[in-house]
Amino acid sequence: MRAEVVGAVAEIVFRVDSGMAAVLDGCLVHPLCSTFWLAYYAEVAARRAIEPFLEPEENAVGAELWLRHEGMAPIGVELRLRAQVSQREENRVWCSIEVFSGQQRIATGRQLQVVLPHAVLRQRVEAAYAAHQLQPPSEHPNVRIVEARMSCGSNSGR
Repeated sequence: MRAEVVGAVAEIVFRVDSGMAAVLDGCLVHPLCSTFWLAYYAEVAARRAIEPFLEPEENAVGAELWLRHEGMAPIGVELRLRAQVSQREENRVWCSIEVFSGQQRIATGRQLQVVLPHAVLRQRVEAAYAAHQLQPPSEHPNVRIVEARMSCGSNSGR
């Protein structure tokens, strides 16, 4: 991981749709953007923020996520989620997360990623499968989501 990662920013703009509402056990609880979807986009934005600073043989894995709602986002509203790398200690990289609806901040948080050599991560994935007596996937490429989005057929981040 290159040292200049601190301060890097990634933003995602998305519109809350009905599939993002707070649904628990199959029941609509609130017709608002759920914490689940904020967490999803926080993970994506944090990954996008650090990817340009990963060395070719490195990969990263999410290790921690904390989010706090400060406001509500109804279905149909456009949200802007911003992840900024705020701290790096050895192979640990933290992003500060903010989510806005217009000028109103509706959520804050923090996300931690651990940077590892891809070969080490691949070994850990295989060990996790073996511990459950499952066959690991035939391949586990060192994917950069910014580059892979086109080949995965996604332009919206979702």
